[in-house]
Amino acid sequence: MTKLERLTKLEEFKNKEWFILDEWEDRELEYPGDEKVKAMNEEVWYFTNFLMVQIDKNATDLKEQTEQFFKDWNNEDFNQDETEFMIEVEYEAMRLAGLDVDELMI
Repeated sequence: MTKLERLTKLEEFKNKEWFILDEWEDRELEYPGDEKVKAMNEEVWYFTNFLMVQIDKNATDLKEQTEQFFKDWNNEDFNQDETEFMIEVEYEAMRLAGLDVDELMI
């Protein structure tokens, strides 16, 4: 996939609503409320923007940069279920960016 294709797919990815009520019910988790879902979406958008910047500047160490992003990530505002849900969503962004998520140390 070309750089432009990856950036386009990531831009489309950012515009999806990932944390809808049905998804919470499918996971058998309690919906945390609109404010928490908004914050979760903002975290996913922030991460996706990070990936887009790295791709745009032709970062040769995208894997390492992504691992460092998660090491530095302050996710204290989210419980374990919310954090896992966000990371699962962000795995899709990583795949679109061309990363092999099985190789990442997150």
